[in-house]
Amino acid sequence: MFLLTTLLLQSPPADPPPASASPVSIPRIEAAIVIDGRLDEAVWAQAAKLEGFHQYQPVDSRPAEEQTEVMVWYAPNAIYFGIVARDRNPGAIRATVADRDNLDADDRVTLYLDTFNDRRRAFFFTVNPLGAQEDGVRSEGGFTAGNLTGGTIDKSPDYLWESKGRITDGGYTVEIRIPFKSLRYPGGGAQQWGINVLRMTQRTGYQDTWTDTRRANASFLLQAGTMDGLHDLQRGVVTEIQPFLTASANGLRDSTGRFDRENIKPASGVNLHLGLTSNLAVDGTVKPDFSQIESDVSLVTVNERFALFFPEKRPFFLEGIELFATPNQLVYTRQIAQPLGGGKVTAKSGRLNIAHLTALDEDSIGKALFNVTRLRRDVGTNSTVGITYTDREQDVAGAREFNRVLAGDARYVFGKLYYLAGQIGKAWTRANQELTGSALWEGEFDRTGRSWGFNYKVTGIGPDFRTRAGFVPRTDIVTAHAFNRFTVYGGRGATIENFTIIGTPQRIWKYGDVLHRKAIEGNEGVDLRLTLRGGWQVNGHAEHNFVSFDPAQYQVYTVDLGTSQPAFVPASGLDNGFAVNLSVNSPTFRNLDAQLKVVRARGPIFAEAAEGYQ
Repeated sequence: MFLLTTLLLQSPPADPPPASASPVSIPRIEAAIVIDGRLDEAVWAQAAKLEGFHQYQPVDSRPAEEQTEVMVWYAPNAIYFGIVARDRNPGAIRATVADRDNLDADDRVTLYLDTFNDRRRAFFFTVNPLGAQEDGVRSEGGFTAGNLTGGTIDKSPDYLWESKGRITDGGYTVEIRIPFKSLRYPGGGAQQWGINVLRMTQRTGYQDTWTDTRRANASFLLQAGTMDGLHDLQRGVVTEIQPFLTASANGLRDSTGRFDRENIKPASGVNLHLGLTSNLAVDGTVKPDFSQIESDVSLVTVNERFALFFPEKRPFFLEGIELFATPNQLVYTRQIAQPLGGGKVTAKSGRLNIAHLTALDEDSIGKALFNVTRLRRDVGTNSTVGITYTDREQDVAGAREFNRVLAGDARYVFGKLYYLAGQIGKAWTRANQELTGSALWEGEFDRTGRSWGFNYKVTGIGPDFRTRAGFVPRTDIVTAHAFNRFTVYGGRGATIENFTIIGTPQRIWKYGDVLHRKAIEGNEGVDLRLTLRGGWQVNGHAEHNFVSFDPAQYQVYTVDLGTSQPAFVPASGLDNGFAVNLSVNSPTFRNLDAQLKVVRARGPIFAEAAEGYQ
C-alpha cells in the first residue's frame, strides 16, 4: 500500500502515446448552425476530414468496404461533427426511433473523445442514421470473459448534446453538436485530444474504425488518433440548480365506506451542480427527489443465490461516476438508498484522478454517514495505480457501528499485447460490539493477440469481507478462471470470415480450502464462434459443470411426513451437470432479424438442492 501511495504522488512523466494516425488540425470557426442532419451549410466545406476507414471486426487491418467520412470543426463553445456514411444498399439501412442508449440493433456511428489524451478513458457519443443518441464512458481494463475487445462500456452517464440524421439515396448523414460544457478536459490554452470513430453496419456485421485499430493490442484507446488546433475553449462556470417540491396525502376508506385522507405532507429539496472548471466539478443535494428517474430493467431472479446488480441512474450520483470505477465494484452508490443530503467533488489534475463523495443516508435503523474516496494515477503510456477508501458509520442502539474498506490496485501494460493487474485490500466491520474483517486480493494476466489471447485471473474474498458502500455479492471464496482464445481469419470474400474457439475452465473454492481441498463449484467449457459472409453468426457452446450444496444453507428446511417433520438433508451436490447449445443469428436487416437457438442443459436448482433440466 505504501508503494501505491508513493506512485500516486510521484511518478515519471508519461511516454507520448504512439500515433496511429497523423494529428488532424481542427479549424476554429465563429459560426453556429441548425442541427438538422443535412450538412448543407457552407461551414462544412472548411471542416477537417477524417476518412480512409479500416475494418476492425470481424477481420482487422483491411480497408473498409463502405466509405465513411467524418467532418469536424469547432466554435468557441462547442465542437461539431458531420457524418457521411455511404452505403451501396441504402434500402437495407437499419434505423429506428430507439430509446436512448438502446442502439445495439441499429446501424450506428460512435465518436470516442479522449479529451485528456491519456488513453485510459474516453467519452463516447453514438448516433443511428436518424440521430437517436447513446452516450457514456469507455475505460480500458475491466476484462470480462467473452468480451473479445476488452475494456468496459458504461452507458449510465447522459450528456447534453444535439444530433439529427437522415437517410439519403447513398447512405445516411448525421449532424452533431457537443457543447464544451458537457465535457471534461484539461485547463489551460492549447488542447490535443485523442479521437477515434467506429461505424457499425448491421446487415454485414462489419465494424470499421478511422484509425487502423488492430486486434493485437491490449488497448483500444491507445490506437486512437489525435486532433489539435483546439484553444481558448469557452466553457464558463456550468451552474445547474434543480429545486423541487412534492406533496402527498395518503388515505383509505373506513368501515362506513367514507374515504378519509390525512393532512397534506409537503417535501422539498434541491440538486446543485457547479462545473467550476473544465476538470473540476462540485455537486450537492438535499433530500433529492428520484420519482422521475427511469425505472430499472427487469432481471430474471429464478434460481439466483446472490444479489443482482442494478446500474446507477440517479443524476446526483451519475456526475463523474467514471472516476469512482474500481476493480471488484468496491464503490456502488446504490447502497445509498434514501439520501437526506450529500456532496461530491470530482476532478482530474494532470495525471491524478480525484473523486470524493459524502452522503447522509436514512434507513429503518436510522441515519448512516457515507464517505467514499477514489484516487487513481496514470503511470507511463497506458498503466495506472489507484487507492479506494470507503467508510459507512451508523449509531445502532447507542453504539457506533462502521464498515471500512481500504484497497489498492494497479494495472501495468507492456509489450503492446500484455497487461498485469492486481488488487489488494481489507475490510473492517464493527457490528454488535464485535470487530471483524477479512482481506480481498486479485491477480490477473492478459494477452490480447490477434490470433491467440488469454486471460488468467484469481480472486480471493475472505469470509468476513463486507462492503456497505460497494457490491460484492459473495464472500469466503477463491475464484480462478483461465480464458483461452484462438482465432483464424478468412480472406476477403471468404465464406468464413472469422472462426474463434474459446476454452474457459473455472473453479471456486472455499476461502480456506484452496490448494488442499476440492473446489465447491466449477466448470469447463468450449465455445465455437463463426462469422460468415453477409453478417451471419453461428455459435456453439458445450460445458460440464459441478456444484456442492452447503448443508448450512438448508438448516431451516424440514421434510413434511405428515406425522413428523425431520430435518432436510441435502444431497452432496451435482457433479454431472452439462450445457449444450447451438444458435444461428441472421444479419439485422432493415425490417427483420432472427435467431434460432437449441439448448439442452442439466444443472442445480439451489432452492431445492436438486437437479434441474432445461
